[in-house]
Amino acid sequence: MVNKAPNVEILISRIPGETRLAFIEDYKLVDLVITHDGDETLIGNIYLGKVEKVVRGINAAFIDIGHVKAGFLAANDGQLFESNNINPKLIAELFKEGDPVLVQVTRDPSKGKGAKLTTQINLTGRTLLTTLGRPGISISRKIGKKGNIERLKSALKDFENTESGYIIRTNAQHVSIKRLQEEAGKLMEDSARVLSAKRKMKPPVCLYKELDPILRYLRDFGHKNWKRIIVDERATLNRLVKYFSNNIPELEDITEFANDPVSLFENYELNQQIEELFLPQVHLPSGGVLTIEETAALVAIDVDSRGYNRSHDCESLALEVNADAAVEVARQLILRNLAGQIVIDFLPMKRKRNRQKIQDQLAAALVVDGKCYIYGFSRLGLLEMTRQRVGESLANRLLEKKGYTASLRTTVIDMIRNILRELERNPGKTIKVACNHALYSCIKGEMKPVWHELLERSGPMIQLEELSDTTNPLFDIRTL
Repeated sequence: MVNKAPNVEILISRIPGETRLAFIEDYKLVDLVITHDGDETLIGNIYLGKVEKVVRGINAAFIDIGHVKAGFLAANDGQLFESNNINPKLIAELFKEGDPVLVQVTRDPSKGKGAKLTTQINLTGRTLLTTLGRPGISISRKIGKKGNIERLKSALKDFENTESGYIIRTNAQHVSIKRLQEEAGKLMEDSARVLSAKRKMKPPVCLYKELDPILRYLRDFGHKNWKRIIVDERATLNRLVKYFSNNIPELEDITEFANDPVSLFENYELNQQIEELFLPQVHLPSGGVLTIEETAALVAIDVDSRGYNRSHDCESLALEVNADAAVEVARQLILRNLAGQIVIDFLPMKRKRNRQKIQDQLAAALVVDGKCYIYGFSRLGLLEMTRQRVGESLANRLLEKKGYTASLRTTVIDMIRNILRELERNPGKTIKVACNHALYSCIKGEMKPVWHELLERSGPMIQLEELSDTTNPLFDIRTL
C-alpha cells in the first residue's frame, strides 16, 4: 500500500498589529509563527560591536551592539574560528575592553538579559550558508548520496575564496546547479559588503539584517510538495511574491489571495487550535491527557491515562497512551516554542524495549525540528531532553507573566480581529467598541499606531469609547 503524501498548506493572515503563519497538514496545525508590529527580532543580524566588559569569572564578555542591553558572548562562542582547537582560549586571551568585534545574534534579548552572540558568522540563503572567515566547502549530513555530494561541491569550486566558505544546506539537493550557483554569487556579494563595511564603519553598528520571521520560515522550510500558500492581505501577498520571484520561484506559482480574507483562519478552524496552545492540558486520541507546565527552571510534561480502557494489561495500556503522547509532545514543543531542559513523565513501562520504542517515536516526530537532544529515560523513569531556545515561548510572549490571562496587547489584537469580522458581516454599518480603562489606555498609548492602521483600513466606521464601570468585560463590540 502506497502512503499518501500529506496535504500541506500555508496560511498567512495579516491584521493591523499582527501577522500569523500557520503550517497545516491535513487541516491540522503543525507549526505556527506569530509576529507583532514593533517587535524586533535580532536573530541572524550581524553587528560590528565593541567589547564593553570582559568578565573572567564567567569566562565571557559583554559586547555593545547599540542596544539597551549589551550582548553576551561566551568564550566558547568567541573562539574566532578556532572552535576545533583542543584547548580553547579563555575570554581574556581573546578580547580586551574596547576591542571591535564582528558578532552575530543567536538568541534575542529576554528577561532583562542581552542578546546571545557568536563570532561564528553565517549568512543564510535557501540552499547555502556563507561562513565568514572560514574558507572551504562543507555539506549537510542529511544529504546522503555520495555522488550528489560531489556534484554539489563541484558546483561551488569557482566561488571559493580566502575570506569565506560555504555550507551546503539540505534544500540544495532539490535545486539545479544553476540555482545553486546563483545563490552562491548573491551570498558572496552580501559577505563582501559586510566585510567592507566592517573595515569602514565604527562600532557599534548593524552591518546586516536578517529576513523577518515570516520570510525566514518560508525560505528555510518552503518545499516543492506544498500544495498552496494562501494570504489574506494584498500588501503581504505582493511582498511575498516579490521575494519568491527573486529567490524561490516554485513557491510563487502556488501563492494565492484568500477568497474570504477575514475568515481565513476560521474556515480552517485554526483559531480554536491556537487558543488551545495556551491551556495547560492537551487531550490525546487514546483518552489520555498531557499536562504541560512551564517553569523558570524547566518544562515539565505529565502523561495521564485518566483510567482509559482498564481492560488492557498495564504495559499495553502504557505503551498505547505513551505512543500517542510522544507524537503530541513533539507537536506541542514546536507549536508552543518550549525550550531548555524538558522532563516528560510518561506512564511507567517495565520493558526496556517499550521505553526505547517511545523514545524513538519522540525522536522521529522531532526530526523536522532539528533543535532537540534526547538523553533518554532516567532512573526515576522520566524522559529527559533539551531543546534549543530561540526566542521566548508562545505563552511568555502573549500572556501575562502570571497565570493564563492574555496580555493587554494580545487582547487588543483579538479585539481588532473581532472588529474586522463584524465589519465583514455588516458592510456599511458602524461598529461601536467599548472597552475598560486598561485596554483603552493601551489603545491610546502603546497600540496607537496599530489602531490608526485599523481606521485607515476600515474608514470612519468604528467608534471607540471607554467603559466607566470596571466590572464590565474587557471589551464589547456592537453594530449600530
